[in-house]
Amino acid sequence: MNRIALARKRVPAITKGRLLAIFLLIGLVACAPEKITTQIDKDGVITQQPHIWKSSTSNGPRSSGLHRGYIVEDRGVLAVGVRESAQKVVGERFLQLKDLETGENLWVWDEFENKSIGTLRQSIGLYPGSMLLHDASTTYCINTLTGKTIWKTRNPELSLRPYPAFLGERYFMPGRSLESQKKRRIEPTIFAGDVRTGALKEIVKPVMRDEYAYIDSDSLYYRGSMLNMEAFSRNGSDYLVVPFTEPGPKDQYNHTRGYFGLYNLSAKKWVYERIAIRPDNGGASACLKPIVNGDKVYVTSLTTVGCFDLMTGKEIWRRSLSDMFTGFNDFILVEDKLLLNGDNATLYCVDANTGSPRWTQKASALTSDLYHQDGVVYYIYTKSLLAVDVNTGKLLWDMPSPDIKLERRHDSWFAGFVTGSPGKNGKKGKIFASTNYNVYCFEAAL
Repeated sequence: MNRIALARKRVPAITKGRLLAIFLLIGLVACAPEKITTQIDKDGVITQQPHIWKSSTSNGPRSSGLHRGYIVEDRGVLAVGVRESAQKVVGERFLQLKDLETGENLWVWDEFENKSIGTLRQSIGLYPGSMLLHDASTTYCINTLTGKTIWKTRNPELSLRPYPAFLGERYFMPGRSLESQKKRRIEPTIFAGDVRTGALKEIVKPVMRDEYAYIDSDSLYYRGSMLNMEAFSRNGSDYLVVPFTEPGPKDQYNHTRGYFGLYNLSAKKWVYERIAIRPDNGGASACLKPIVNGDKVYVTSLTTVGCFDLMTGKEIWRRSLSDMFTGFNDFILVEDKLLLNGDNATLYCVDANTGSPRWTQKASALTSDLYHQDGVVYYIYTKSLLAVDVNTGKLLWDMPSPDIKLERRHDSWFAGFVTGSPGKNGKKGKIFASTNYNVYCFEAAL
């Protein structure tokens, strides 16, 4: 075969090779994740910005993560990890402590009694060198420096709720006493636990009436329920603010009434027992964890928020923020402003001294709790991370999950917690937020 014929035979092979290379290059470019740059919309709202670091929380399954953020020992941010499970459940959950500066795991804790646990919410208490974690019937004390379990207790017979209040080396939570169960009654009892050992003892029951109590479908006598409470110390005595609900007459929204009392733990007696959170009509829902501030206490029921004198229970102001049959997801106090994340997709700001409305902003139910830092409130709205100026209500951030661009994960959005660490020496602080697959660290808005 002459040289011309050989050359002609080689041309198609070379062309195919080059074409293949070109197609591969095009494919790589098409599949390459986009870079995150700062984007600002026409209203001046940041819709995306570069992150300082990101850290994985999953090897495949989607995770919803913690709803409340925790900074541990000023060195790590707590997150829920999830892995594929051999039992074909949604995924096995475990805890991770991620370094605030790098996002690397400082430790992993993997001793949940129930590996398919859902989101943890208000179930964690931090102490110097240790952390209390309550999950359904199991309570754990974890060394926050090493991630090792110090002790574990299980009390399935007490039906303990995952909403402890913490005071010194004690924690308090509602449950059902053995006596109530023997009488086939559904009525809450307050239990006190020792952080050092996990030992529990009964304290007291809220003062409930039987006027509208009833027999439920399981032939149990229903008197009422509890969810959140708050503990504090004053003038050498320890106290519990105790909200509860009990059955009421047929009403506008439901057949429930909401009250709260103040119990003196030191003297073992009630200071006051039954202060109505809403008027005795219109229905009720479980109170969020009460906010104690100076001589005042703030409590909620459905879309009503009230401010009361802490030591007497006397009403200072009370306001209903919506006529909808709904409630609040979270509320926080920022100086003289009370911020309430409504389940009706509205974030409310009211004057903490008078209850007068200041501004509203978009929000959504069953997302993150609210986190405040340096005059900005951060929270998750539907699938995006929002930042709002506390003084004006102006929207500063409205950012979707970076996973969409960085990992081509269109099934990922911000879900779980938002928390942060304030800046030092004139520098901006940091904001930490979780998606379905990662934790991200951003420079704060202000």
